[in-house]
Amino acid sequence: MNLRTLKMKKTVGVVVLSLAGLVGCVSTAPMAITAQYAGQSMTLQALPQKVVVQDLALLDIFQSLAIPVAGVPSARYPQFLAQYEANSYVKTGSLFEPDEQVLRELNPDLIVVGRRSSRALEAVQQLAPTVDLSFDQAHLVQSVKQITQRLGQWYGKEQRAAYYIERLDTQLAALRQATAQAGTGLLLLTTNNKLIAQGPQSRYGVIFNEFGVRPALTDFPEGKGVELTLEDIERINPDWIYVIDRDTAVNKADATPAQQLLKTVEQTQTERQPQIIYLDPAHWYLLDGAGLEALLQNMQQIQVALQHSK
Repeated sequence: MNLRTLKMKKTVGVVVLSLAGLVGCVSTAPMAITAQYAGQSMTLQALPQKVVVQDLALLDIFQSLAIPVAGVPSARYPQFLAQYEANSYVKTGSLFEPDEQVLRELNPDLIVVGRRSSRALEAVQQLAPTVDLSFDQAHLVQSVKQITQRLGQWYGKEQRAAYYIERLDTQLAALRQATAQAGTGLLLLTTNNKLIAQGPQSRYGVIFNEFGVRPALTDFPEGKGVELTLEDIERINPDWIYVIDRDTAVNKADATPAQQLLKTVEQTQTERQPQIIYLDPAHWYLLDGAGLEALLQNMQQIQVALQHSK
C-alpha cells in the first residue's frame, strides 16, 4: 500500500504539507502517519517508499538519516552527495524544473520539493502527493532541525535525527564563541566579476542571524544585495570577509575566480587588513547553506578559520 491509500476528513486531490503546520506521528501495525494542515486532517496508511527529492539540501538530510530515495534532480553535486550522480537514481529534471514525463513514468509515492523546485509545485502535485519542505532561511538552523526531527519520526530514524541535532547544537555553540571574539564581517557573493554584499535579510543571513557574525555593513535597501567596489570594501574596513563564489558553484565557463577578484584586498599592506574566508561555494549557493552535513561543515570551516586567524 502506498501514500495514495489515505483517509481524509475532506477529499483533496493532492497532498501539500508545510512544516510549520505539520503535526505527525508514527503508529505501529499498520504504520500510519497522521498529519494536519490547512484545517484538514489526513492519515497516510503507509510510509512512502518510492520518494523523489527535488532539492539538494533536503537530499542531504535524507542521506544523513539513511532514508532511501528513488529520484533526484540533475545537478552539480558536492562531493559528499556524489553518489546521487549514479544512473541507479532516476534523474527527474533540474533543480528548478522537474521533468513531468519522467515523474509520470517513475510514479513515485511522494515528491519532496524545496525552495527552487517549489515553483513547480502546482504542476508536480498533479502527478503524485507532494510535500513542500522549503527551509525557513530567516531561522535556518532551527528549520533544519525541525525537518530532521520530523523525517526521523516518520521513518523510525529518531536516534539518527537526535544525533545530528545534538551535533548541530554543539557546533553552533562553538562557532558563536568564535564569532563573538572575531569583530565585524562582510559577506560577499561574487559573480560576473561583481562583488555583491549580502546582509542579514538575504538567504545567506544565517551567518549573521544565527552564526553570530557582527555585520560590517548594515545598509541594504529592501534587504537586497549591494554591489561594492574594492574602494568600498576598504572604506567599510571589515575584520573578516566571507566569500561565496557563485560562478564556481555553478561551474560557469570563463568565470573570474573570487580569489582573483579580491587579490588586491589580500595583498593590501595596511595596519588592519581584512582576513578572508572562501566559503564552500556548492554548500552555500547550491544548498543555500542548509542540509545537515553541509551545515555542519559550513559552521566548522568558519570556526576553524576564526580560531586560527593571524
